[in-house]
Amino acid sequence: MSISATLKDPRRYFEGIGAQRSARSEVLPICLYLEVTNRCNLLCETCPRTFETLEPPADMSWELFTRIVDQVPNVARVVLHGVGEPMLVKSLPRMIRYLKRRGIYVLFNTNGTLMQPKRFQELIDTGLDELRVSLDAADRASYLRVRGKDFFDRIVRDVGQFVAYQRRIEAVVPKVSLWLTGLKETIEQLPAFVRLAAEMGVHEVHLQRLVFDEVGYGLARADHSLFENTQAEERAAIEAARA
Repeated sequence: MSISATLKDPRRYFEGIGAQRSARSEVLPICLYLEVTNRCNLLCETCPRTFETLEPPADMSWELFTRIVDQVPNVARVVLHGVGEPMLVKSLPRMIRYLKRRGIYVLFNTNGTLMQPKRFQELIDTGLDELRVSLDAADRASYLRVRGKDFFDRIVRDVGQFVAYQRRIEAVVPKVSLWLTGLKETIEQLPAFVRLAAEMGVHEVHLQRLVFDEVGYGLARADHSLFENTQAEERAAIEAARA
């Protein structure tokens, strides 16, 4: 089944959930989140991987991947990320192609550190629909503070080169977007973040809610969040970025 026959807008699939749905699901899901790896090459201050001992490092095997996907014949949207960096997985292009042959809308979030030019064409050829790049800062020092390693300049360069390459060969997918996590430490950078995206050739920017629990860790704590606690100057930065 093609995505067009299942979802009106795969980017806002959640709006298609029926208001009168029962407490127990009566149909198979149309969206899957598959954590294809729990490995990562960063030490983000907003990620539990940096502060907690999780399961042993591993990538999802091809056999497990296909076994999960094949159980859901009507799946229309698949997200290939969790706490790890998907581009560390060697079989990622093969996974994307497998899903696209079924007409599934596919996306993943990346930290952008592995966007080398030698991978550009392979990524485009998979048919990937969306590539979401978590940059989380508009300058090198802030990036290092939030993401734990000094990759800012390389990511800006490589993602910008990827977008330029897409434009040169007239590739319409994947649609590239930049993401910034809403932190009190970086929200004032949002207007500069939008300008940086434009300089890179990226036409879409998202402000993402900070996820945290009652205990918190690193920067993932309630006192760093904007949710239900946004101050006037922070709202002004958001409005300036929107403008």
